[in-house]
Order: sequence, then C-alpha cells, then structure tokens
Amino acid sequence: MELENKWLSAELFSKLLRGDSMEAIGTDPGIFLLDQDFRLVYPAAVKDSMPLLAVDRRSWNSRYSLYMDRAETEEFARNNYSYAVRNYQTALGLAATKQQEALAIEGMARSCLADQRYPQAISYYQRLWSEYSQTVNLGGHPYGISAPLQLYAIGTLTGEKVCKHDSLIATYELIRQGHWLISSSAYNFFKSEYASIIKMDLESQESGFERTLKFHQFLIDQLIPAIQERSGFSGFHNSTETRRMYMPANGDQYLISYKEIPLTGADRQQMGGIRWNLDTVMASIIPPLLATAEEETGLEFLLVNGNRSNLPAGDADQIPETSLHLTFSKVPFPWTLVAIQPGYEKLESDVKTQLFIYGLLIAIIIVLMLFGVFVLLRDISREADSMHLQTEFVHNVSHELKTPLSLIRLYGETLLLKEHLPEKDRKEGLQIINKESERLSQMINNILDFSKIEMGRKEFDLKAGNLAEVTRDTLDSYRYHFVKKGFTIEEDIDPDIPILLFDRDALEGILVNLFSNVIKFSDKHKRMGVTLKKTPEVVLLVVADQGIGIPPDELPHIFDRFYRVKGNSDFEARGSGLGLTLVKHAAEAHGWQIEVQSTPGKGSTFTMRIPYPINSEEQL
Repeated sequence: MELENKWLSAELFSKLLRGDSMEAIGTDPGIFLLDQDFRLVYPAAVKDSMPLLAVDRRSWNSRYSLYMDRAETEEFARNNYSYAVRNYQTALGLAATKQQEALAIEGMARSCLADQRYPQAISYYQRLWSEYSQTVNLGGHPYGISAPLQLYAIGTLTGEKVCKHDSLIATYELIRQGHWLISSSAYNFFKSEYASIIKMDLESQESGFERTLKFHQFLIDQLIPAIQERSGFSGFHNSTETRRMYMPANGDQYLISYKEIPLTGADRQQMGGIRWNLDTVMASIIPPLLATAEEETGLEFLLVNGNRSNLPAGDADQIPETSLHLTFSKVPFPWTLVAIQPGYEKLESDVKTQLFIYGLLIAIIIVLMLFGVFVLLRDISREADSMHLQTEFVHNVSHELKTPLSLIRLYGETLLLKEHLPEKDRKEGLQIINKESERLSQMINNILDFSKIEMGRKEFDLKAGNLAEVTRDTLDSYRYHFVKKGFTIEEDIDPDIPILLFDRDALEGILVNLFSNVIKFSDKHKRMGVTLKKTPEVVLLVVADQGIGIPPDELPHIFDRFYRVKGNSDFEARGSGLGLTLVKHAAEAHGWQIEVQSTPGKGSTFTMRIPYPINSEEQL
C-alpha cells in the first residue's frame, strides 16, 4: 500500500506533466493520467488518425496561400517545375510560421527532384533535415524522419552516397528511442523502412518508446473502456478512494490501481493510475513480504493460482489438508494464499537451532565476563606496580636529596667554624660543595622536567648548533667527576659534524644523565668512551661503559618512569628512575632514535642515531 500511495500521488503526476523523467516499475511503463472526459493526458502519444493539416490552410495569410496555390498548380497540373520553384520561393518569404516555411522548402525540393535538378533537391532536403527536424509535413510525419529517406532515394537514382549509412543508423535509433512523437502505424512503417535500408534486424530488443506505444494502445483499447464502464460513464465521483481491478491482456496479468487526483492549477480533478505487472509483483514485491510473515509467525506461506504458484511443478497437490486458504479482500490478486503449519520435525529443528544460538550467546557472554575480569585484574596489578614505583621513587629521591644536602651542610659548617684550615683542605671542601650542588641541581632539574612531561608542557627550543662542540663542552664540565672517581675516558669526537637543529639544554641533559649512570653503575672496570661520528645516513652519538651491565629481561623497561634495574642498591647512588625516561623523551622529541646494548658484567652502550642534515649551514 505504501508503494501504491507513493506512485498515486498528486506530487508525482505534477512532475510528470512538467516533463520530469520517471523510471518505470520493472520493465513496464505503467503510469497513466486521464482527464474528466476519460481522454489520455499521460503518456502523450499521437493518434493513428490523419492530421487535419489541410484545414489549416484557413489560418494562412492570403498572399502566402496565393503563391502556394500557384506553385502547386505549376507543379502538379502543368509540370512547369521552374515556375513552381519561383512561386515556392516567394511563398517562403511570406511564411509566418516554421511549418509554412518547411512546406514551401519541401515544395522546392519536390519540384527540383521532378525536374532532375538533383543538387538543388539535395540541398533543400538537407535543410529540412537539419533545420526542421521536428516539423511535420502534410502527412503528419516529421521532416527529421522523411527527409533522410528522400535523400537516400536521390542517392539511389544518381549512384552517389548522398545520405551516409551511419546517419541512417543514427536516425533509426532516434526513431526507436521516441525522439519524434509519431503514431503507432507511422512508427512501424518508418522503423521497417529504415531497417530494410540499413539491413537491421527487427527482432532486436524492444525499445522504451515501443513499450510506451504498446502501453498507449492497451490504455485506449482496453483499460480506459473498462474504467469508464466501472464509473458508469458518469464521470468522476470526487472521491480519493483507491480502486483496483484485475485485468489479463496478451498472455500477461495486470493489477490496475487508480484514483481521482486533484492537481494544482487544474480546473477539474483528473484520474491517475498505475498498471502493475503481476509477474513483477510476484518476483520482487511479494517474496520479501512472505519472508517477513514467515519469520514473524513461524508458518510457511505459498501463493497458488492454478498452474501459477511459487511451488515446484507437481508439488501443489502436496499441500496438507489442514492448511489455511486465504483470499485477498482489498487487492484483487488472482491468487490464493496458503498458510501451512510446519511439521514436528521442523519444530524440533527450530528448537534445536534456538537452543544452539542461546548456548552460543551464553558462552560468548561468559568469555566476555572472563575477559573483563582479566582486564580488571591487569589494571589493578599495573596500578599496584605504579603505586609501588611511586613510593620507591619518593624514597629514592629523599635519599638522593639527603646525601648531597648532608655533605653540603657538613663541609659548609667546617669551613665556617674552622677559620685556619689549610688551603688544600679548604679547596677540597669547596670542590665537594660545588660537586654536590651540581648533583643536587641535576636531580631537581630531572624532577622538574619529568613534571612538565607528565603535564604535557615540556617544550624544546630547537636552534642551529655545533653538536661536536656541545658534546665536548659537556664532557669537559663533567670530566672532574670522572677523574675524581678514577675513570679513564676515551673520546672520539669528529669535529666535522654538520650544523644541526637541537635544544642545547636538552642535549646537555641527555649527556649528563648518561655520564651520571656510568659513574653510578661502574664497579671495578672504570672506563668510559664517548664517540661522535658521521655515517652516510646518520650521526652517531655513543656513550659506552664497562660497568655492571643490564640483564636482558630488564632492557625493555629501563626507559619506563620510576624503573630501576634490580640489584643495583649496593652502588654509589640509588637513583630516582627518571634519568633514562627523560633521555628517551628528549631524543624522540628531536626525532632521534636511542638504542641500548648491554651484557651483565661487561657494560652497556647507549647509541643515539641523529638524522641529518636537518638544516645545513647554507640553509641557515
């Protein structure tokens, strides 16, 4: 009903009358519109009666009519074709409409052809073909169809290719597509004429215009009389009720839906309708409806109509006697709807299927619950580990802060109370205070940097600089600590490193953290190497030691926040677990890569891979 209401709407018919295109239902152009006198309004088609163009002479102006009469007399009665052409030319100059012009030009073409003046005749017919294609002649035929046939006939007489084969094929296709609105008899005549000339198979696929002509003939011969009879020949009833009727025709079955439609701007109501091909309804509309009904009710539905049914051949007799037979009340379908209760085996199979689906759903729910428990326990474990690491971090930081503060206070009080200390002792005390102050400052900077990273506020000021110079300066500033601890330093810094963009403070922080770790985690073999060299792809910054090393299972975690390698509590400093976290964050912020290779008892090597040139000297 929804689809029926959609097609039988005033809005739809208003669009059709405005000339908007409308796709047909299936392959059947089934939309039609009648006026109050049961005359066909849509689809438009030409009747098979001769047009009354002869009567149209009354609308001709007197001078045009005078010269046309003279020309026809010279042409048909006296066979004086030269005089006929002159009078037709004069009439052409007096023509008031496009059709009058075309009739005069056709007369000139016809007279020249009779007088065997073929070039002039060809010129006139070509003009009719190109300029007056949709204009009709006295026979009601458009010049776009008739003129090419005349040109082909002239070409047959002269032996020349006046009208090309491709042009004839194109005209034939335009005829089939309904480019010219002609009657059914004219369509069949011209289609046959062109097909015989271009050797075209008339059994080709039916065109849309041919279907429209057949539909038009069906409306005139069968449908309109049937609707008129049902209306009692009394006109419309001013009712918006949709009426339906079943109508077989030419071996097909149709359902006709029609109702009176008030159109905007029309003086009186008109009647719109649609012809449904029941084969289309059976194939595309009914099956989804039956499938939905079967799913909702659990019944099996069949449509039966004599030899027509959706049962395989011979199965119609196997319908159970207990089945319910229903007829359609609102829609006059020629079918009977049979509702069949499924047997015990079908019910048992459906119950088993439902039990399997329910069991599968329960199993999925249990798996999801177990997965949720696993995720929850994992999150709790991670949170507990995080709390443990934070507690350990606070403890370690407290210890780290306490040690340098104690030393600073101890040596500060010594220098303050003992005024006559030897210069050597006084200098040593100041060096220790300076060293511990730097150590304390580094730790506080690490904590502040980590806090900025956590809040997403850590920023880097990238400027062009000499990487080799910064590396050498940082190593020189830290060299005192290495010498004091008895380290041997091996340095290989290439002075020809290209100018790069980097944050100087961040690079110094990276190096200081790596140097600090070398001092903290070196036991017997106190040797440290710093290498800065250029390869074809990257610049390599390498800091290597021969300390206690890192176990393989702990290497993936050394850059995690608060993480400290287990078993390192016996060394000089416990550490905060933030140094390498800051190193990795700073490296990645620059677009660098940091790699670690370590063997327990043999030491660790940290390698920074720095792409270049980020910006060369010439670009700065």
